[in-house]
Amino acid sequence: MAAIEVNLKTLGAVREGIENYCACQDDQMRLADLAVQAMLSSDWIGTDAAAFAAKWADANNEGSQAAKFRKSLLEFGENLAACAREYQTAQSNAIDAAAALRS
Repeated sequence: MAAIEVNLKTLGAVREGIENYCACQDDQMRLADLAVQAMLSSDWIGTDAAAFAAKWADANNEGSQAAKFRKSLLEFGENLAACAREYQTAQSNAIDAAAALRS
């Protein structure tokens, strides 16, 4: 019979790491956006600045590759949490079944 070993704390830690990474990415993008907006408001004006602003808006919107990557990471984290719950339930059920055999 094959056995599966799962460290539930590790699954939780990886999920937490993913969430922390995404939160950090959000914070950095907000800071970068503030810097870009400040730059475009007074320090860079003209057609090149307008072209850059359009590209920046594309890179910073919900359909961007960065947003898609973030979403996929968060989905991986949610999947890890779901797996941890399933493994925890399976472990509890196995312990309960073993205890019932002793009775």
